[in-house]
Amino acid sequence: MPLPPGDGPPGGRTTVAPRRAALTAAFLTLYFVWGSTYLAIRVAVVEVPPFILSGVRFIAAGSALLIWRRWHGGIRLPARREWIGAAAVGTLLVALSNAAVVAAEETLTSGLVALFAAGTPLLIALFDRRRTGTRLGRRRIVGLILGTVGLVILADSAFAAVHNVRPILLLVVAEVAWSVGSTWGRDWPAPSDHLMASAAQMLAGGVIALGAGLLTGDLAMFRENAITVPVVLAWSYLAIAGSLLAYPVFQWLLSVADPTAVVSYTYVNPVVALALGVLLGHEVLTLRTMIATIVLIPAVILVVSGTVSAGTD
Repeated sequence: MPLPPGDGPPGGRTTVAPRRAALTAAFLTLYFVWGSTYLAIRVAVVEVPPFILSGVRFIAAGSALLIWRRWHGGIRLPARREWIGAAAVGTLLVALSNAAVVAAEETLTSGLVALFAAGTPLLIALFDRRRTGTRLGRRRIVGLILGTVGLVILADSAFAAVHNVRPILLLVVAEVAWSVGSTWGRDWPAPSDHLMASAAQMLAGGVIALGAGLLTGDLAMFRENAITVPVVLAWSYLAIAGSLLAYPVFQWLLSVADPTAVVSYTYVNPVVALALGVLLGHEVLTLRTMIATIVLIPAVILVVSGTVSAGTD
């Protein structure tokens, strides 16, 4: 688990190497774990309705983390106002964003959904500028432009083949909800311990997603006899790696780094999703994909470098 803010040796001195190593490990976790979850979602959603899949996944992860943090770490449970803040963020990040992504993957490929989600850094950059008034800096602007160019190359004519507007609208909702929760959500009441805050958000968001599933009829569509070994393995991976591991890492990064840099993972996720499609789904790696990857690598470096170098431009 990455170091919490301010960790270092006694006497007020900071150790650059552990902090840099923690940031690097955290970014790599989001890049590759969340990149792989798109395929896991695609496997699980075949048999499990979207709100049920998201709700149960985050309830399990949130409950496990909350119990561990309370009884092993001795951290107090969230106060009432902190639960309200957690429910608001959880609604945005889990019930409106993750569940919408899962619903979109009922009809769209995992790689295509990952491509669409990669527009998030631009939206977050805009929201965070309005929230804090801080400049992006030249490197981040160039990185965002390069990232957008790389995604256009990757997308090619893929979106032209989408004839149903519903999944596109779901992805728009997911992107906006995630961007609001990742920026303005940082100002809402939350426990000071980022692991307890993550647990409360996942648990509250999961409960709200499951409630939405009851209202929309997802539970009525759920068939227990349709649960197969691949579905169980995919759900377990989503709950453990995608939620219990990566979600707290994401929240920790938001507390120590610029949100625009944090969501640079959305530039890498499509590459990971497409690579898994080649390895596991027998898809073809095209020259266009390789060119896009070459463009995306410097984009990620430019967007993230402001955080790792303490915000220098």
